[in-house]
Amino acid sequence: MQEAVDGEILAADTAAQQEPTEGMPVEEAAALSQAPAAEPPADELPDEPVQVPAEVEVHRADVIVRGLPPSAAPHQAFDVPGVEHLSGVSRFDASIVGPDGTAEVLQVMAVDPATFRPLTPAVTAQEPAVWQRLVEGDVVVRHDVAHNLGLELGSDITLTGPVRPQTVRIGAFASNGAPPLADLIVPWDVGSDLGGGDVDTLIVALRDDVDPPASAEAITAAVGGGEAEVREAPVRQQAARIVGTGGRTHFEPFSYTDLGDGMIVIDPAWVKKWIVPVEIPGMGTTRVHRIMAPQLMAALREVQEAGLYGHFKKEQFAGAWVPRHIDWRPDRPLSMHAWGLAIDFNAQDNWLGKKPVMDVRIVRIFEKWGFQWGGWWNRPDGMHFELARVVQVG
Repeated sequence: MQEAVDGEILAADTAAQQEPTEGMPVEEAAALSQAPAAEPPADELPDEPVQVPAEVEVHRADVIVRGLPPSAAPHQAFDVPGVEHLSGVSRFDASIVGPDGTAEVLQVMAVDPATFRPLTPAVTAQEPAVWQRLVEGDVVVRHDVAHNLGLELGSDITLTGPVRPQTVRIGAFASNGAPPLADLIVPWDVGSDLGGGDVDTLIVALRDDVDPPASAEAITAAVGGGEAEVREAPVRQQAARIVGTGGRTHFEPFSYTDLGDGMIVIDPAWVKKWIVPVEIPGMGTTRVHRIMAPQLMAALREVQEAGLYGHFKKEQFAGAWVPRHIDWRPDRPLSMHAWGLAIDFNAQDNWLGKKPVMDVRIVRIFEKWGFQWGGWWNRPDGMHFELARVVQVG
């Protein structure tokens, strides 16, 4: 499994569908991955998966028409002046067993990826990996839902729909609407297997120069029924700030759009100015705040020099910059991860709320370089180091 740990979108790769190579000598594993497969007869060749476009034109979902009757003609909505784009979806409930062993009911939306993609937030719509996973049969879960249920990217889950249970793979964590449209989205065929029905909901984008309430009424009449809702635009928050004298001195505030599922979209100009890539030895590239980068690298160098770097586990590295609220809850303040001022190591061994097992010698080194360790908090977060003060490096 591979994660994009430095941004809003997490998408699993297709490694789980390939031959396992774990435990093999490097040369043998490489040979396996490069060896040509025995070619099956022409009439048994599988269909090539559809490759999704790299980019799409994004539209805001302005109107939702629910409760479409079986006789509805969704595409008649295009006859209404000002309608730019639409997608018909099927909405239904499915249950999953939660972390406490009880069934949690989730709202599922079966979609046509090609028509629904342009109606999602730009940060999701312009991430082709999300849509490739969906086209290939995976499901896409909201970040906050995944966090609350302890779901892992690339893992299999069993959903019990209106007809029968279905085991599906979590292909991505991503926002599906602002505000959210469902807890998770599935491709149309998976929705059918779960027991979803025909198109019962219409999602419509309008031109800026038309009146949404009047258009919503006209759309309902044109398609033959249903109940229309005009969606409010996501709230643009101004001037998120780091509190305290040091925060005001060193850290430029930013504005952001709240997506309603715990994730935010920060002013791109601020991101370009302050969020930079850094190479974490043995872990890969992540992105952090420009001011934190020198202190982070100084701490990591000292951990290496002390012979402690082997305590860090690559497969448990959980990244740094993720624009979100604490606990992916919109009612909580912004996380320090949203600023790129926090980084998580050995996440599974030091899960939030569990007794930390981070080596205290590593903790002391990070504290020396201006970091606070989450393992000292009342609700321990032993994976978490965040910048607490700015210190001079070099």
